[in-house]
Amino acid sequence: VYSSRVAGPNDGFLAGVRRLLRQSGLRYLLYLWCSTSLAEVLLRFSRSQPVPLLAAANRIPMLTTSRINDESSGQFIAGLKPDLLVSAFFNQKIGEDVAAIPAAGAVNIHPSVLPGFKGVDPVFFAALSEGETGVTVHRVSGEIDGGHILRQQSIAAEPRDSVLRTTARLYDRGGELLVDMLDDIAGGAMGAAQTTAGRYDSWPTPAQVGELISRGKLLATWRDLIGLARFG
Repeated sequence: VYSSRVAGPNDGFLAGVRRLLRQSGLRYLLYLWCSTSLAEVLLRFSRSQPVPLLAAANRIPMLTTSRINDESSGQFIAGLKPDLLVSAFFNQKIGEDVAAIPAAGAVNIHPSVLPGFKGVDPVFFAALSEGETGVTVHRVSGEIDGGHILRQQSIAAEPRDSVLRTTARLYDRGGELLVDMLDDIAGGAMGAAQTTAGRYDSWPTPAQVGELISRGKLLATWRDLIGLARFG
């Protein structure tokens, strides 16, 4: 399932862009474009391929939707009879009804050490506050980023790495953690409850973006984008 949502569930593409521009400013909007649309184009020239092309090449059915919890989306997922639903870099909240469709439930790869830095861009806010970075594999629940923790690992951010490069590193490691414990998940492992509510952050404000950049930290670099085109 591929998300076509930009911002709110009721926004079209242009309305979503306008909403994010008002909320976070032009610099952050350009960063999101680099990490999504531009990255997808560059991946076409790498050893890897963007998700739609990989799905087509391997004859994997794919649904593109801005509403993962609609009846039609649920029917699509149920028709595949999945063993497990895995969410990664997915900008929609997965409802409990959809999460319950697969035999082993649903898990999410989240680029922070939960319960710290819940929300839409935890790597940005960890960099802004110089907080702990890492990745968590957790069960999907009714609370955003609030499900039981299956596995997590602290991973120090490299001083010269941008928000985009750190995010990519964390998702890469999160995928490895997930693969290592697939048998446990299939066997019914539920994980451990989060001990505190933690913190939740929505989209950053232009002032927060400016503060991050004023500290010499970067959202994305040409090195990140060239690396996508070369290596995927």
